[in-house]
Amino acid sequence: MAGWKDSAGIPEWAGRPLWLGDGPRGVLLLHGFAGTPPELIRLGEWLAAHGILAHAPLLAGHGTSPEEMARTGADDWIRSANQGLDELLTHCRAVGVAGQSMGGTLALHLAATRPEVRAVVTQAAMLRLSDWRLRLLPALHPLVRWDTPSPRVDLYLPERVRMLHSYRRRPTRAILQLVRLGRLVERELRAVWQPLLVLHGGRDGVVSPANADQIVGLVGSSIRELRLFPRSGHGMSVDVDSAEVAELAGRWFVRHLPEGPA
Repeated sequence: MAGWKDSAGIPEWAGRPLWLGDGPRGVLLLHGFAGTPPELIRLGEWLAAHGILAHAPLLAGHGTSPEEMARTGADDWIRSANQGLDELLTHCRAVGVAGQSMGGTLALHLAATRPEVRAVVTQAAMLRLSDWRLRLLPALHPLVRWDTPSPRVDLYLPERVRMLHSYRRRPTRAILQLVRLGRLVERELRAVWQPLLVLHGGRDGVVSPANADQIVGLVGSSIRELRLFPRSGHGMSVDVDSAEVAELAGRWFVRHLPEGPA
């Protein structure tokens, strides 16, 4: 199909970093596993309209090909997130971080390790995946190199899956790295002190909503809120409640990022 990368199912334009808006305050937007920056464009546009600079970098191994993703892992994704934050800090004096799915997990890691981060929002963030097949992957992944997601999706509006621009197949090695990342961040949560808003979809069939409860229960933040959207699936940034999700997240940063010198 013209305009799509070979075997990846991703348009060329979707694999580019996003910069939206301007201002002394900024928010780093981190996309999910096998995804791309446009999945968070609704939040980015809301922030830009309210005087906040939004930057959505492309994580290593994403937006190119599944083969490229197979050569990356948790350390590479963390490095990409840190580089994106460093870029944003060259433009802004007060920054926050938001992320969808694995991006939310990375946002928590940045909050735990980078004191420059002043506020955090997670959307469908993962600590642990409940798929029983993961127990077999350490032994089987050299033989079963690829996982193809089911064509069935958990979205209330299933046609919006097209807005996620995700790989059609994912390397099992990368899935093991995703599990590793979740376990790392779970151990780091006590070091998260920033105001934290946790958003999760009640229909999420990929990352159980129990992850949201665990995050809220383990972080060190004295200001923390959890909001469940019963109709939304895992890709809540594009699903039926995406406008409300974006506004809630945006207002969190308006409230908790200082307008004066940080």
